[in-house]
Amino acid sequence: MKIGIIGLGTLGEYYIRDLNRFNTKVIVSKNSTFKSTVNKNNLLNKKYKLNMCAAKNYNDFFSKKIDTVLICSPSSFHLYHLQKSINKKKDIIIEKPIISLKKNLSKKYFIDKLNKILSHNKKIYYNLINEHYANKYLELFINHKFINKKFNFVYHTNGTQKKEDIMDDLLPHLFSILDIVLSYKKISRIKKNISLNKNIIQFYADDCFCNIELIQSSKKILKFGLDNLIVEREIYEKNGDIKTFLRCKKINKKIKTNNPLTENIKKIILNAEKYDKISEYKKIKNNFRKCCNIFYD
Repeated sequence: MKIGIIGLGTLGEYYIRDLNRFNTKVIVSKNSTFKSTVNKNNLLNKKYKLNMCAAKNYNDFFSKKIDTVLICSPSSFHLYHLQKSINKKKDIIIEKPIISLKKNLSKKYFIDKLNKILSHNKKIYYNLINEHYANKYLELFINHKFINKKFNFVYHTNGTQKKEDIMDDLLPHLFSILDIVLSYKKISRIKKNISLNKNIIQFYADDCFCNIELIQSSKKILKFGLDNLIVEREIYEKNGDIKTFLRCKKINKKIKTNNPLTENIKKIILNAEKYDKISEYKKIKNNFRKCCNIFYD
């Protein structure tokens, strides 16, 4: 896999770091300006012992011998970068949201855009990394029988989104967890309370009441669970070593988790030859349609 990256923010660096761990090099980068690309390239090349080159523009970027484009740009540019990458016949790894939703454009408009993107015969890997936490949650409560009457999800992140853009940014994470811990057929009775930095969303997934709190703040908090068996993500860092756990205070139990981004990259690199397009595209469509249903309700 020969990768070019668009977007060299914090998340872009995390990708470069973890790809490097699996001996997969990013060979070219494109940031918002050539100056910022060169500056960040110099830092990352030195830090991770790489030899990335800085692209002056998109023609320069796509002229390099890459087969895969990693899109870590701001959400509002995702559709533009998807279309450019597909036009150049590249495989794609993309951060969420796969396409950023806007109130002044319709649900149908974006679903049509997604269907057109997925009609191209290329690999698209969509980062729904919180699936890893969902699977660990089920592992923690493997012997528990849920009655599935209530689901809580609290996500605080230090992003810069406001109002409806908060749920546009974070709903993909919600459904990457909800769709694993709960089997349901239909979402109904949606209610939303939207303020500048907070989105409170409530709905029923079949008969299960779902209470969702999405907040842009300086804190990084992730809590979720069924039937009041709530887990909270705990991250400990010591001497550069990061350990992550999901802890349920109610039963005083915790389970160790690996870094979800690292796990996702590992899956992409090690299973590249076994890529299941039908399964991946079905997951992308399912997640996107549910995000649209909440956003446009």
